[in-house]
Amino acid sequence: MKDSKLTSAQIKEISSSQTPSIELSLTHIDNIEDYSYLLIIRSETNRYTKITIYPIEKQKIIKLTIRGLKKIDEYTEAFSKKLQEYGIIHSTGLVSIEGLLFLECYLNLSLNEEKYKDLKIYLNKNKKNIKDIQIMEIT
Repeated sequence: MKDSKLTSAQIKEISSSQTPSIELSLTHIDNIEDYSYLLIIRSETNRYTKITIYPIEKQKIIKLTIRGLKKIDEYTEAFSKKLQEYGIIHSTGLVSIEGLLFLECYLNLSLNEEKYKDLKIYLNKNKKNIKDIQIMEIT
């Protein structure tokens, strides 16, 4: 597998002086003035680039990448529900690549929050069902 990264992302501060390289209007988003940042997620293949934009309040959030879930069963469903407690902003859903299940999700959580420690404990308890876990802070 040459690159198992499903998405890439960045956070940009919202300011009137920025001019994005594509035409973009955020006027349809309710209460956009209540947000300070945009989470920009790109999903790319050799045929397309999909960009998804979320207004967020935090300058830093977590990207959680799960590689090699064993199979889809009751455990996977319970695992997914538990992740929801950490504020999923965006998820790729389960993706099968070369026979392995992958999941990427962006959580409304930063590395210095107390709730992050709870997430780490939960993930460590579940390592037997997962081949690899990566946590990256997106800024």
